[in-house]
Amino acid sequence: MGITALEIKEYRLGRSLFGYNRKDVEALRELCAEALTEAAREIAGLEQRLKDTSARLSEHEQREVILKDTITTAQKMVDDLKNNARREAELIVAEARQQADDITRQARDRVLEIQQEIAQLKKQRIELETSLKSTLEYHLSILAIEEKDSSKKDEETEKLAFFPK
Repeated sequence: MGITALEIKEYRLGRSLFGYNRKDVEALRELCAEALTEAAREIAGLEQRLKDTSARLSEHEQREVILKDTITTAQKMVDDLKNNARREAELIVAEARQQADDITRQARDRVLEIQQEIAQLKKQRIELETSLKSTLEYHLSILAIEEKDSSKKDEETEKLAFFPK
């Protein structure tokens, strides 16, 4: 950097016959012009850097807004997915319970049907046993009668056998 404001203030101009020394004044003027030119360049550079920085800051702020919106949207989607998954799980559990109840009811109904069939079969067995017993008793009684008749006939035949022919 060139000359500072303090150096300009402390710059001593030499005196001459009609005022200040012309060379000193020209040298001071030249120093001031250089300092002003350099300051103007530095200000222009800083202004450009400020513009660039402001533009980048604006871009970053826009990105930040977009990121916040994206995060908010993503969080909402996650919450929606969780809620949907929870509802679906509840539906699946309810359906499974319903199916289990249906299966249990069908099993109970089948057990009752089987028990009724067993009772009916027992009744049929008892009826069959009774029928067989009565049939056997009937046939035994017929055999007994036949046996008596046969015995009588055999006795008669034996009696007749004593008679000569």
